[in-house]
Parts: sequence; structure tokens; C-alpha cells
Amino acid sequence: MFRKTRMIPASERPERAQIMALTLLSIAAYLPLVRHLDPKVSLFVGLVWLLRFAALRWQAVAPGAWVLVGLTLIGGGNALLAYQGWSGRDAGTALFVTMVTLKLLELRRLDDLRLVASLIGFLIVVQFLFDESPWLLAYLGGVSLGVITLLVMLDGGSGTARMRPALRVAGRLALQALPLTLILFLLFPRLSAPLWSLGVETGRAKTGMSDWLEPGAISELVLDGELAFRVRFDSPPPGPDQLYWRGPVLWETDGRRWTPGLAIVPPVSAPSLLEADQLIEYEVTLEPNNQRWWLALDLPVTVPAGAFLTTEHQLVAAESVSAAQRYRVTSALAYRTDSLDTERWAAGLQVPDNVTPRMRALVAEWRARVGDDDWALIQEALGYFNRESFHYTLLPPALGSNPVDEFLFETRRGFCEHYASSFALLMRLAGIPSRIVLGYLGGELNRVGGYHMVWQSDAHAWVEVWSETGGWVRVDPTAAVNPARVDHRGASQVLGAGPSVRFTLEQADAMVRLARQLRLFGDSLDAAWQDWVLGFSVEDQMALLSRLRLGELREYGLVALLLPALSLTLGLLLFGALRERRVVDPLTRLYARLGARLARVGLARGGHEGPADYGRRVSAARPDLAPRVERFLELYIPARYGALPKADAIAALTALLRDFHPRPVPRAKPRRRPRAHDAT
Repeated sequence: MFRKTRMIPASERPERAQIMALTLLSIAAYLPLVRHLDPKVSLFVGLVWLLRFAALRWQAVAPGAWVLVGLTLIGGGNALLAYQGWSGRDAGTALFVTMVTLKLLELRRLDDLRLVASLIGFLIVVQFLFDESPWLLAYLGGVSLGVITLLVMLDGGSGTARMRPALRVAGRLALQALPLTLILFLLFPRLSAPLWSLGVETGRAKTGMSDWLEPGAISELVLDGELAFRVRFDSPPPGPDQLYWRGPVLWETDGRRWTPGLAIVPPVSAPSLLEADQLIEYEVTLEPNNQRWWLALDLPVTVPAGAFLTTEHQLVAAESVSAAQRYRVTSALAYRTDSLDTERWAAGLQVPDNVTPRMRALVAEWRARVGDDDWALIQEALGYFNRESFHYTLLPPALGSNPVDEFLFETRRGFCEHYASSFALLMRLAGIPSRIVLGYLGGELNRVGGYHMVWQSDAHAWVEVWSETGGWVRVDPTAAVNPARVDHRGASQVLGAGPSVRFTLEQADAMVRLARQLRLFGDSLDAAWQDWVLGFSVEDQMALLSRLRLGELREYGLVALLLPALSLTLGLLLFGALRERRVVDPLTRLYARLGARLARVGLARGGHEGPADYGRRVSAARPDLAPRVERFLELYIPARYGALPKADAIAALTALLRDFHPRPVPRAKPRRRPRAHDAT
């Protein structure tokens, strides 16, 4: 025997256009996730979409129950293969997206469409676990409006509602939600860290500068072109030649790669400066970089909460920067560091085994020329880079196993890492302790937002040499290169996101300048979003309570404000909904007034009655009212449905109704029955 399948009523079957709209909305909701999820997940989801579109065109292609079971197993296995599990942010999202997409293949009832539309709403929320930009919010806001519109259409007479009225309803619902959203944002007690930063999963940060250096490391980072951090100075900013942003400090080298060498641990006592002048205060908003260091202007003298200052005057955080971090620092532009201990003295003079005789001969020549004057020898080395045919370029030739020797005597073309590593090694051969500092140089002023932007294209490396009188002194050998030998053309070819501060690209046409201004304006919006929305913290909530004189209540004060604010807002919205009246034509309003007055005397208009039928019934029931009612309808019907001028009719009808107040017909007194004695 064959099992009978229950027929779905026609009113409950989804239309082709509705399925198409839902599929397109699912695609729109998924697109921002493409860059975050494994390509295997996107490939499977794309194939399911193709199958859905094919089934709309050819009904026979629609998969049956067993095929759907097979696809579900394949989709779950695909997510498992991509992430080696189903738990965690990425893996969980991949599995969720796979299941939602597969649900598109079994849309048999309108309830199925409503379910998938609701799941797309969850998919929209998941996006903010990966990205929090205002541009994503605006995009997903449009997708959300489309989902709400589709739900309104599905509830409008079994899916027969039109697009434009449904869109108006969806827009009105979205506007009504805004005040509630604002109240919850300001007053709902928030955690000190996002849910996805509570040890569940990390790794959402961008790739930034590493804690090692070798030829090609920084020049590859420069090609990234992403924003590294923003800086807002409390006072006029320093000049471009003082904007050295300090990061990792490198001591040890094998002749090719430089690494920190020394352990990065909190010192027993905070490092001090013998002199600290030209203090400047500023606020840094650091982009995610998956590293522990915070950038600070050379040299920091204060330590923000959540970080410590190493002996090398490097700011290091307790945890990797996996989300945008905002902190305040005070730095000294003029300084003199403290004495150098034995361990760091030895580390500052360590040389690799691949030092060549001609490198030693070059340093010996300088020493013979200047004697024991270390500072004069430093100037000799800088003059060597300036006089000889050294070129500054982002497109240097490849180097072999001894890059310093090849760079100094053969290729003489390189980026800052070539100059810094070569100079530091030459100083060590001369008996001068040296180390390399990685960081950023410069910053682009955003006049729209009033802050500086430091890009990955500003990544830089420089050298610090030890002086008995001055302590650690910053020396930038890259700046010694003759400006005539800076490869501007190569820079303009590879720096697509904006030139580094070390390049001056004057030949920019109007379109380039316009694109630059648009980029600055867009970054200003990003910064405002970061400061006022993403950066709104528990401390900001407590400051709001303090201004309202409720600071002592803390979280209880937030609840004390939240509940009345929500109640008042919901009450106002409910009152507005109850009071909401449709815009009624004046003629219709007058006709309704006539019907209301007649209803008081028992002559209410039936829902099936038109004006003419209604008038005939009233005249038959109450001949005393017939003249006034017939006159009213003689004016109303031509004006409402014909070409009679409405203004004249409205005035006449208003006059007719002014003194029209019908009274009920008095009941007749019952006749008294004659008594028996009356007959006598």
C-alpha cells in the first residue's frame, strides 16, 4: 500500500517569487561572511543556491527527502572537515549557515518561508562576531529591512500583500525599534569584554608587525596598506621627524634574522629616565594585530592600565590585541636613559658567525679615521650610506645567506630593514652596543576627524646606539640615503593604499586627491563609530550615572533607569498605535458621521450596503428623515464617485449635518383593555 500524502492547501503554498526573494536575501546575508569562513563552506553553500534556482526553473530537479538527508550529511561533514569540529565561532557559524541554506530546498509551506526568514535574522546577528564596522551595520540593516518586508508580505492575506505597503510597514517597525535600541545601548549593564572575548575563541585580529626582522619583512607589511592605529593628541602634534612609534626591540641576530633575544617580562621596578623633557599626552586606538605590544611615541613615560613597560621602554600588554584597544600615554620627546646592565651590554655587542673580512675592514677604516670618538664613527657610517650609491626602494633584489654583506658591497638597494640591520651590525663591529627598534614612522593627519592615522605602510625600523653620555640614542640610517636615490616610481607602484611618510608622491591627479579625501572622510566615520559605539564601556556608563547623580548605585542605578525608560517608551509606542488614525477623505468622514447619527436611532449601516441602498432603507423605515437623508446622498454620491467639485459638496454636506440630530420614534402607549362594569 502507498502512504497517502496530505495535500497542502493552495493558500499555504509559497509562490515562486517569494522563494526567489528569500533565496536572494539569504545570499545577501551570507556575502560578508565569505572572507571569514573556509572556502569549502562557501563552495557547498553556493552549490545549494544553484540547486535552489534550478528547482525553481525545473520542478523535477527539486530534491526528495532522501537526497536532502544525504546533502545534510555532506554539509555537516564539510564543515567538520574545514574546522576539525563544530564548536567555536567559525565552526559553529559554518554549520549554522550550511543548515539554513539547506532549508531553502524544502520550502513547501508558507510557514517554511517564515522560519527561514527568521533564521536569516540570526545569521545577520552572527556577522558582528566577525566584523563591527559601521559599513557592515548599514549593509545588514538593509538586508534586515528586506527580511522584515518579506515577513509582512507573508502575513498579508496568505502572501498576497504588495511590496510597497509591506515596505512601509517594515520601515515603521524599524523606526519604532530605534528608541528601544538606544535605551538598551546606553543603560543595559554591559560586560567589561565582549562575549566572544571571554576565552571562547580568539584570532579575529588582523595581521600586523612581527617581533622579528629580516630582509623583506617590513616591505611586505607595507604592501598590506591597512590601518595600524589612530592617534589623537591633546596638544599640537610633534613634527613628522619626531613621530617614531615604538614597538618591539630586537637584540639578537644570526646574520639574517633579528629577534628580541631577551625575555619580555615585567621588570622588578619600572624603568626610569635620567631626563624627560617635551612631554606630550595623546590617546591611541590600536587596531587588532594579534600581538601583545602597544605602540607609543618614543619614549613612553606612563603605563596605561592593562600593560607594563619593559626595560627597553616597550609597552607590552598582558594579552594579545584581538579587538580594537584604546589607551592614553604620555611620552617624552627629549630624554636620556639610565645606565646599561651587564647582560644588555653583552647582548648589544653580539655578532653572528657570518661576518665577512670586508665588513671588518670597513669598520676598521672608520675607526682609524676618527680614533676613539664613537659619535664621529656613527657619522662616518651615516656618511657612507649617503655618499655611496645606496638606493631606497621597496623592490630590492633578492639576497642570499649573508644579506648584510651582499647589501653593503653588492646590491646596495633596500628598504628600512636592510639599512637598520646593516647599520646595527656595523656598530657592534666597532664596539658600540646597538639594537633595532621596530615600529612606525609618521602619521597622516585627518583634518575631518582631527586625529592622525598611522598605516601599515608607515612601518619602519631604526637603530639605537649606546652612548656613555646620552644613553640610548635613536639613529635612523634610512634617513641618511640621498633623496635623489629614493625610488619614488617603485613606491607608487606598490603602495596602493597610500604612500608611506618616507615617500613624497606629488604627481597625483584630481581623481587621486578626491579618492584620498573620501578615504579620510570614511576613516573619520570609522573613528567616530569606534569612539562612540564600540568604545562605549562600563566606565562610560558609570560616568553617565555620575552626571545623573546616581553613580553610587552603579549597576543598580542602570537598572533603576532602564526599567522606567523602557516602560515609558513602550507606553508611548502603544499609545501612538492605539491613537493612530488612517488619513480619511473629508467626504468619507462626513458620510461616516451621518451613519453614526442614524445608528443612534437603530438605523446602523450594514457592511454590505452602498450609499443608495442605505438611503432607501432609511427612507422606508423613517419617512420623517427621508428628505434630509436623500438630500445628503444626492450631494455625496456624485462628489464621492463622480465629477462634482468636492469643495462645494463638503461645505453643503457640513451644513446639512450641522442641525441633523434624529430622535428615536416614541413608542405608542398600549391600549387599556375594557373592564366588565364599563359595559353596564
